Amino acid sequence: MNETFFSTADFVTAWTRSYADNQYHSLAIPVKGSGPPRTMYAIKLPERYGTRYVWPIRRDFCLSPGWEGQLESSTLKHMLRELMSLRTRSFVWNVRFDHEPLAVGLVSLGLTFERESTRVIYLHEGYERVFGGYNATMRKQVRKAQRRGVTVRQTINPADIRAYYQLYVRLGQQKNWTLYPVELTLELLKLSGIARFFVAECEGRIIGGGLFVRDGCSIYGFHVALDHEYSHCFPVCAVLDNAIRWSCDSGAAFFNLGFSGENVSLERFKASWGAHQENNWRFEWTNPFWARGSALKSTLKRNLNAFRPKQI
Repeated sequence: MNETFFSTADFVTAWTRSYADNQYHSLAIPVKGSGPPRTMYAIKLPERYGTRYVWPIRRDFCLSPGWEGQLESSTLKHMLRELMSLRTRSFVWNVRFDHEPLAVGLVSLGLTFERESTRVIYLHEGYERVFGGYNATMRKQVRKAQRRGVTVRQTINPADIRAYYQLYVRLGQQKNWTLYPVELTLELLKLSGIARFFVAECEGRIIGGGLFVRDGCSIYGFHVALDHEYSHCFPVCAVLDNAIRWSCDSGAAFFNLGFSGENVSLERFKASWGAHQENNWRFEWTNPFWARGSALKSTLKRNLNAFRPKQI
């Protein structure tokens, strides 16, 4: 089983370099057994007293060290000793639906979890069969984009990417998205064979685009956006269709449209591409030492306030 992209030094380094305020740091977790010695990487947020939070940033950024043969319990125990040290206030570990042995192993070691849905398009039958799996409305919109003069091309040109980012930021602010800095896209595009960026053009201007990354055996849709003035041209449909075609040609097992949360319209949009629902695992752990410390601090603060003389 291959490691996930979000567990690699390449991703974590790109992420930490992209935020100028230096709020994120890399955490290296040694992996012993179940294959050759290696390292899984995560993102940590430093706290007071040298402590840290370990978070995957997004709910569908899934971590896996990869393994050969059977995933041994001793391998996971060694990793958890690093994660569950006194320095860690809490951590979250998302496990992708197709890495079930990892999730089962973490459950066996006492971690609690919840399941969260993601939408994926399976690609093993090839692009033509995948296109046939879009619903009728989506197939029409992809064809309308072509008839209305929308063209899609791959680019690594910073000027193209910054033009797209004007659309992305404007749309994200309207929809209250968590926005990624343009520097992250530029950093990811430096990685050979990992990321691909598409822009949709019409009438000589960029009207949409999206970033897609190779995540182990899959392709993950990082973000897409459009210019609403050209929504009648369906640029997002054109971009996603091209990304899916590339995913098929690259031999990926599935195309991951990600977590929708409680956004019903987004979930319907993803389903219209013939995407199947799968369920990831989300493990969360809070250090009991720091939890007790926080509770004691709150109690002391309440007691002090109760005995503080009231001002007249």
